[in-house]
Amino acid sequence: MAVATSLCTKDHVANDPKWSISGALTSGETPQTFYLRQPSYRIGRRREMDLAVSSAVVSGAHCELMLSAGSLYIRDLGSTNGTFVNGHRIGHDTLLLPGDFIEIGDVCFEVMRSDQNNGGARTDPVVSKTCFVDNAHDLVARRSLTQLLNHGGVLPCFQAIHCLKTGFVRGYEFLARSDFPGVETAGELFEQARKAGREVELSLLCRRDAMRFASMLEPGIPVFLNTHPLEPLLDVVVPQLTELRKEYPDRAIVLEIHEAAITEPGLIRKVRSQLAEQGIRLAFDDFGRGQARIRELICATSDFIKFDSALIRDLQDVSDDQFRFFASIVHGIQRDGAIVVAEGVETEDMARVCRDVGFDLVQGYLYSRPTILS
Repeated sequence: MAVATSLCTKDHVANDPKWSISGALTSGETPQTFYLRQPSYRIGRRREMDLAVSSAVVSGAHCELMLSAGSLYIRDLGSTNGTFVNGHRIGHDTLLLPGDFIEIGDVCFEVMRSDQNNGGARTDPVVSKTCFVDNAHDLVARRSLTQLLNHGGVLPCFQAIHCLKTGFVRGYEFLARSDFPGVETAGELFEQARKAGREVELSLLCRRDAMRFASMLEPGIPVFLNTHPLEPLLDVVVPQLTELRKEYPDRAIVLEIHEAAITEPGLIRKVRSQLAEQGIRLAFDDFGRGQARIRELICATSDFIKFDSALIRDLQDVSDDQFRFFASIVHGIQRDGAIVVAEGVETEDMARVCRDVGFDLVQGYLYSRPTILS
């Protein structure tokens, strides 16, 4: 999607609050920020627009942003697919506030205040005719994500983690779910967040809501919280966990970090040390799925190692020597004090493999399904 911008400063609005809109202009693109210093700022596909967006689902003249007495308003210009603010289609001039979300076609912008300015180079649009949205599901899903991030709506969904020997519950992993159309599952939520460049924001929301919902669980049972690969662990995740610990001092917490981060042992040691100061334990998630190796297990120890379900399935078909080799690795991890978890255990055959290896804990549909608490 090509984008053209033309930003001008008018003397008679120079003292107005400086507003901006920020958004990813194509799927997976880093969000860009566009600063509004004109009394009127039109968005559409035509080259004469102040912000020209080359998208088949954006009209030639789609909408207009208007500065008036320091406030920002938006008006739809008779667009084919409509202009939406926080998921609601507008039919008249609408006041915008910082933090509101504007959707036009397949583009979403966040409204912000700013005192900076940016230039912009014009490029020609490449689409000459407005098309009706051909992926209504995707637009509904994006709108749902916007509503969820603005107003909340993640459901209290947990999956139990069981002791392999006794069957007792030894933990609950929070799983992202919602009842908004198009983003009901974690996969759908984070796919839409990826398209909007908001994965970190969604991950932060999930952990915050998970701790709020944890009051519905039995006391003393650890809550396992996930991270996203794009989140800076030391700069974003650990500070949030520190605040959550202050707010929920009595709930046991385990932070699951993604397999990609495990390849940085120095980082993991720092993260584990800072979490330990808060009484928070660390888990390596999906171990065996990607590039993590035995070296990482030695150089960056953890409190829990969660082995990926694909690895557990593969163990059903390996030779006796290969099986014994893997079991020896698991036993070595346990001797170092880590608790070993088998994920995605769905059949009795997989459970038998887990018992033969000597896993401590198991998680999967054979034992319990994800449950939305009431």
